Amino acid sequence: MDDDDTPEIKDIQFGFRRFQAPATRISANRSVFLLDVPPSPIACWLPSWMPQLVRSLLQRLLPEWFLPTTVILKERNPAKADSYENEIAAYQDLQQLQGHCIPRLFGQAAIHDHRQTRYQMSKLPIPGILLEKVEGVPLHNFPAEELGDRLLEQLQETYRLLTEEGVVHGDPNLHNFIRVNNERTVAIDFEFSYPLPSDIRNEHDFETLKDQIERQKKAAEGRKSVYPALSELG
Repeated sequence: MDDDDTPEIKDIQFGFRRFQAPATRISANRSVFLLDVPPSPIACWLPSWMPQLVRSLLQRLLPEWFLPTTVILKERNPAKADSYENEIAAYQDLQQLQGHCIPRLFGQAAIHDHRQTRYQMSKLPIPGILLEKVEGVPLHNFPAEELGDRLLEQLQETYRLLTEEGVVHGDPNLHNFIRVNNERTVAIDFEFSYPLPSDIRNEHDFETLKDQIERQKKAAEGRKSVYPALSELG
């Protein structure tokens, strides 16, 4: 997270619901926030005996009233409008994978932040998307001893599914993949994604990730060899 993790209040219109919520910036250089969603009066009102089928239908039709307590908010950067549109298009194309190997997209929202100056002339709200917060460990924080064949198999499976749905992730970096319960990897950040040409697969992205994993393992081995030497000097 950003060094300055003081939350700011966001005024959000999502579907038929408008609410204010504290948001903590995740990265200093990006408009990406961890959003603490207030309790939904409708979700609290629904009786516990309501059939799950009816509840699931309401959640699909009115997602604004059934958000988790914590979600990811990504605001549109006017200087990188294409990246925002790319990400929305990717999530629409990958609906079948949402909640499994990519986060779930809850929908688009409008952020009424009156302190902002970039939209000051038009007074328009800032577009944004609300995404599932994936609970897991980003691969760049993974212990070197766990960067093995099992992880590569999970990454390969993720890329296989992306290929089947016709999307290139486009940003193969370890911080864009999260391992969940040591069972699967989840791809995030589709800002550089694009439709997969019919004669191309996701192999280049996957090979790039493999190279990063190997470099990370070698760096860890190098640190291990240095520390014993330093201890001997002491």
